Amino acid sequence: MGFKLLTVINNRHFHSLLGNLVSAFLNVLSFAILVRLLPLAAFGEWVLFIGTYTVLDQIRTALLQSGIIRFYAGSSGEVSREVAGSAWSLALILTGLCLVLDLIVLFVFFHYFDATWQFFLKWLGIMMVVSVPFNIASWLLQAEHRFDRILQVRFWQNGCFLVLILAFHFTVAIDLQHVLFAYMAGLGITSIFTLLRRWTQLPAIIYSTRKQVVELVKYGWLIVGSMITSGFLNYSDNFLIRTMINPAAVAIYSIPQKFMEVIEIILRSFVATAQPTLSAAANRNDWQGVSRAFSRYTGVVSIVIIPFIIVLIIFTKPLIIILADKAYLPATDVVRIFLLCAIFYPIDRFIGVSLDMINRPLTNFYKNLLKLVLNIIGDIVFILLFHDIRWVAFGSLLNMIICVVVGYFMLKKYVHFTVADIVRLGWAECMVMVEKVTGKLRLVK
Repeated sequence: MGFKLLTVINNRHFHSLLGNLVSAFLNVLSFAILVRLLPLAAFGEWVLFIGTYTVLDQIRTALLQSGIIRFYAGSSGEVSREVAGSAWSLALILTGLCLVLDLIVLFVFFHYFDATWQFFLKWLGIMMVVSVPFNIASWLLQAEHRFDRILQVRFWQNGCFLVLILAFHFTVAIDLQHVLFAYMAGLGITSIFTLLRRWTQLPAIIYSTRKQVVELVKYGWLIVGSMITSGFLNYSDNFLIRTMINPAAVAIYSIPQKFMEVIEIILRSFVATAQPTLSAAANRNDWQGVSRAFSRYTGVVSIVIIPFIIVLIIFTKPLIIILADKAYLPATDVVRIFLLCAIFYPIDRFIGVSLDMINRPLTNFYKNLLKLVLNIIGDIVFILLFHDIRWVAFGSLLNMIICVVVGYFMLKKYVHFTVADIVRLGWAECMVMVEKVTGKLRLVK
């Protein structure tokens, strides 16, 4: 029985899911500690800063991650060395540009920022530098399907941050400077760990070629627009709330984003499986296969997340107290609005994934750009009218519904499907999953 159980869990799909779960658990635990250690306004400033870093990091990721996986996976030793080395060259170039941009903002606009953001901007560029080995190792390991090692990388990065936060808490009166140093040290320690384990393939930089760098850029730019516009959605909310209301409101608004991580874990797991399936069908010009895959994945994830959404809506208040504190209970209505919005997450995400996989990334970019523009307009209008973050959340719900409808018709231009197909195939796939799980459990016994 032990051997059969080991074969069930010792595979890359389980390691990928476990990596997401470990990362999410440690993130939520760090979040729960920070909201109790920092004042509301200070925590709101931290949320906005880490969002700024994430947006910059996403630009680098968009230009490199997919290209590395595309050209590195399954390639020969010589080609894989060229890809790894060229990835290092491009990563260093992009990081250098971020450093220059940070210095320009720091020197030209320094006096326009308050003391907190003056401090943040001094370290933003350094954070981009120390995270390079950590990122490249993660991308190369993903291309090699070494999700067991990615699990270790995520554990080190999130675990070091958590340990350092606790160490600061028990030795000094923790403030934003300590939080930033803990986060940056976590990135640095993890990068050193990946370098020592030789997962970064740093020596391959001598095999970098201009041709391969250009190939990575050409491939990456196709999806960079979609990733950046998607990344700016939450950031635009936080930035406008901080600017037009106050930093404390940003802290309150960050609570529902942690609730959404439950949905995101499920979504990411299914998206990782859906991408190759959709891509393979599109490459064969099997448009019926694309339609079936899109409908099946959209339907099954929609059905799976509904029970989670219902439970989270019912227990919103006690969960907020567990996650944060009673001071964050004003986020209750915002959380529930976001949970209603999450019902549309699967169809919105799989419309975007499907457009990318059928080689329509520009269409997906237009969809995401529309979502970002409407989100910014909605934020500004609702804040000016009501000065209440609940209306910002309502604007996000309204925006999601509009963009799902638009995306639905965008995808229908290339792939034939109906809402009835989504429900029917999704339910059928749920039944298959239940039968597989019960069958495996019987085998283990």
